[in-house]
Amino acid sequence: MKKINTALQSEVSCLHVNKRGVLGRSGTAVLEMAVSLPLLITLVFGGMEMANAVFLRQSMNMAAYEAAKVITRPGSNEALARTRCQEIMTVRKVSTYTLTFSPTVTTATARGTQVTVTLSAPASNLSYGPMQFMTGKTLSTTVVMVRL
Repeated sequence: MKKINTALQSEVSCLHVNKRGVLGRSGTAVLEMAVSLPLLITLVFGGMEMANAVFLRQSMNMAAYEAAKVITRPGSNEALARTRCQEIMTVRKVSTYTLTFSPTVTTATARGTQVTVTLSAPASNLSYGPMQFMTGKTLSTTVVMVRL
């Protein structure tokens, strides 16, 4: 009985009666919010930032693959492949990127030649919000196809 009474006294000591006569914990909710809110905000914006990075990576994979498909077709050239890449990147709202082909492909490039398409873009292309974790990072993707 004495242990229950001591526990009850310690619980009652942290409660107080407010203006309406209701018992409550003074400042506990405010303190919990002050501790947990920064962590929650960081998690939410960090998750959004990572989702944007995944979206950018997928957009780059699609654009590089499409450019490789175009450039390896018979009678095609770099200008057509660049146009196809630009179409995809524009639809995906990616404004800054670098597209390179190796070797340089012309209509005279021999069949069976391996063509490497490399697409890179700053990860901050699709960043927004107060916290930008991907600033200064560059994503890159490479596709290799054989010229038909």
